[in-house]
Amino acid sequence: MLKSSDLFHIPFYQKSPYTGSMNGMRFYIEKSEKDDTPVFLVWIFPGPYCFEKTDDSLKESKAFPFCEESIAKIADWLNSRLIP
Repeated sequence: MLKSSDLFHIPFYQKSPYTGSMNGMRFYIEKSEKDDTPVFLVWIFPGPYCFEKTDDSLKESKAFPFCEESIAKIADWLNSRLIP
């Protein structure tokens, strides 16, 4: 189970995306813009390939407001998508 403390804080995402995996599910988190508003874009996708080499049809994404409170929501969403 992923905890929000396992993810980085806002300053990290202002400079770089973050990738990780757990139980065969990979994820990719980045800062982006939606309607001129900063957001977190979070994708999940199956292994074994990296984000760029995985077919887009296998990816699922969700946007979250770009704020510190979203870190816990991202962790919760990632955990909810895990297949036990």
